[in-house]
Amino acid sequence: MRDAKPLTLTPPWRAIGNIVLFIATLSIVVPLLLVIATSLKPPTEIHGGLPWPQEPTLGNYGDVFDKIPLGLYFWNSAATTALRVGGQLVVALLAAYAFARFEFRGRDLLFALTLGAMMLPHSLTFLPTYLMISWLGWFDSWWGLIVPNLAAPVGVFLLRQHMLAFPRDLLDAAAIDGAGPWRALWLVILPNIQPALAAIGILLFIDCWNEYFWPLIITESQNAMTVQIGIRRFLDAERGDELGPLMAGVVLVSLPAMAVFLWFQRRILETFGSAGLKG
Repeated sequence: MRDAKPLTLTPPWRAIGNIVLFIATLSIVVPLLLVIATSLKPPTEIHGGLPWPQEPTLGNYGDVFDKIPLGLYFWNSAATTALRVGGQLVVALLAAYAFARFEFRGRDLLFALTLGAMMLPHSLTFLPTYLMISWLGWFDSWWGLIVPNLAAPVGVFLLRQHMLAFPRDLLDAAAIDGAGPWRALWLVILPNIQPALAAIGILLFIDCWNEYFWPLIITESQNAMTVQIGIRRFLDAERGDELGPLMAGVVLVSLPAMAVFLWFQRRILETFGSAGLKG
């Protein structure tokens, strides 16, 4: 049987694809550059005709901390993101291990429901989750930001795929040596899936750090407000002479997620590529 030839695009289609990618890149990069440029403009140049600053200044980055408690917002976002992502990884690891290792009644149905949860938009669950949080007294608290989001179906799916591809001989050898399911998980499987676990954690971090709608609904005071909501409140109260500090705040808020993704993008792509379709 002849080897299948790789799919190649003819020059016209390749050119069209490159043009589409170029336009998509511009639609992302140009607004980002405008935000950075505006954050470097002094107040006298904010409403000028040039998109770039003639006399760049970093004063806006200091002013934004004076106008809003950005440090408190950063602390709220960093702490809740760390706790939430850590909890999501633990829940996803244990659930994926159960789906991949054990045979029990209803396993395939439960896994199908987990996959179905990946397809549901968060807007469908906002109202019942909000009612539950209000009933528990977790409104405007870290508990309300963290606990309802501890289940991460995409993490369960990806980790299960990696565990299914794990060599069965190693698990059998561990069983012969007297290692039970828990010891096999912590001493055999976990050390070998750390790259996948790290990549999933990075994805969950970016998703949690950038989340806007749930913190908007569940927080009210500065003690629980995240950076996205704090910047939004600043935008609502923004006057014409505060556009520079506002853009400086947007840049500062965007840096953690952008830095994490750019630094670990190869590992993220490798994790999705190696997850496969093994059932």
